Amino acid sequence: MTELSVDVRVQVARLRNLLVDAARCGALASPLASLPHPRWEPLELQALWWLRAECLLPVGELAHRLGGLAMPRLSRLVDRLEEGGLVRRERSVRHDRRRVRVRLTDAGRAVAEEADALVQERMARLLAPLQGETRSALMDILELWVEALGVQARATEEEEEDGATPTLVADEVLTASAA
Repeated sequence: MTELSVDVRVQVARLRNLLVDAARCGALASPLASLPHPRWEPLELQALWWLRAECLLPVGELAHRLGGLAMPRLSRLVDRLEEGGLVRRERSVRHDRRRVRVRLTDAGRAVAEEADALVQERMARLLAPLQGETRSALMDILELWVEALGVQARATEEEEEDGATPTLVADEVLTASAA
């Protein structure tokens, strides 16, 4: 990877985190979706990346983070990662032994970090055409956008729980933040 200034590395990390947050909100595909790797498929790399960020995830939550992956397909994916020594399954001893969580191993963390380095390199190329203030302005706007997406997602969940029709609030958040 090309040596980047501290400022650019900070902004690359900030962009990566913003895009991951936007992906959590379902607004973007994962930056790992088309990442080439000699052994692991993009969906497997995405699973490792989510586990790297969260350390331990229930299988249902991992399925949700992977775009609502069906449980049989997720089980096969976790099987492959477990056979490769990248993850391990853990049962909840305290609450319900049927609840299975997935944890990243040290080998899995190494693969996730390798993939993350490739993503950071890709993000640095995306940011390269922008300079200083323009790049910072983009980050500020993306932060507002992700915040608005989070507010919208929470409002939608609450309204669905209450049986109400979801309303749009994202623009209201952006307008209030800009004021």
